[in-house]
Amino acid sequence: MKRRLVNSQLSNFKTYLAYKMKMLTLAENVFQFKNMNPFIDMAYVNSELVTKGSIAFFKDEEMGLLALPYICVGSLDIYGRHNSISVIPKNGVYNRVLHRGEFVIMYDNDSHLPIYPNIIQSAERLALIKRSIDINIEQQRTPRIWKTTEENKRTLEDLVNQVDGNVNTVMTYDNIDLEDSNCVLAPAPYVADKLNQDKHEEWAEFLELIGITNVSVQKRERVIRDEIICSMGGTIASRYSRFTSRKNAIDKINKLFNESIEVEFYDGLPTTIE
Repeated sequence: MKRRLVNSQLSNFKTYLAYKMKMLTLAENVFQFKNMNPFIDMAYVNSELVTKGSIAFFKDEEMGLLALPYICVGSLDIYGRHNSISVIPKNGVYNRVLHRGEFVIMYDNDSHLPIYPNIIQSAERLALIKRSIDINIEQQRTPRIWKTTEENKRTLEDLVNQVDGNVNTVMTYDNIDLEDSNCVLAPAPYVADKLNQDKHEEWAEFLELIGITNVSVQKRERVIRDEIICSMGGTIASRYSRFTSRKNAIDKINKLFNESIEVEFYDGLPTTIE
């Protein structure tokens, strides 16, 4: 029993990790940057934006434009913006303090907050629904509760194992009394289809969070174009928030460091609506 519980817990955790990795990959790779310094690891930049909410761009005399996480040092201005920051490299060797006019902060969205906690919450919900579906489907095997005497317990267990193992074996026993053995069927109701619908709705909420268009319509014969566009309102707002924060930062970077960087969403909004 303990072994089965551990295996179940591992399956729950692995399902959660699978959803978490899939969702982070989508959230981190919906924007495309052009003319960016090839030395910058954009996978790292995108990961920092999603998990931490922001990253600092600055110019190094030897390596050119860089992007690194940071901490605030010194005071803030009247709007809570950083006057000075200290960048934090992965190798722990590079050390530099930057003052206003020497750096540009890029945020993941206009709220300046990371969406990582939202992704974790959605991953936990999706994993819970998915594992509930797995369990419900497994329960369709109709669990059996056997009632027998203590003397016949081991014999009956051997018989059940032969059935569960799909082994066609004729077994003979001198001590079994079938009249003292009863099987009580306890079938579980099939709800996997309803849980699957809940999973689709939870996934649609996640896609809306990161700005990917989706249409989740069930049991409808026709859906008109205006209904689809109206249902995309939350997606458009999320995409606008995430895109404009990057676009504003890129405009400042281009002006401050004389760059020609461009940013765009992989799935352009006009094309999606059309």
